[in-house]
Amino acid sequence: MPDMPETPEPLDDTRYLQIAEQALAAIEAAADAVDLDSKRDGSVLRLELDSGDQVIVNLQQPTHQIWLASRAGAHHYVWSGSYWCDTRSGETLGAALHRVMQTLDAPPLHLPTL
Repeated sequence: MPDMPETPEPLDDTRYLQIAEQALAAIEAAADAVDLDSKRDGSVLRLELDSGDQVIVNLQQPTHQIWLASRAGAHHYVWSGSYWCDTRSGETLGAALHRVMQTLDAPPLHLPTL
């Protein structure tokens, strides 16, 4: 797991939206690759699992974060300059999605760049 920098570079709104939208697109593509249903509504992406569970990833522009929510828990991610990192643990968004999908007995998502 990459280390979070002490003080990540501040992002302006344009740069935040660019890299956050790339992250949502990567998650959506990874879900499609394993035949998961995904629904995008603006800045919210819902992954619908066969079990009925949902994994929700949404952009939080005012705080320049990405939020991840599921039955397995909720986490906030900030851009470290290289990865989206959990504000508490430093776990990357890609690693967290992989772990959450395993916890929910869903196909794993492979997102090493997030």
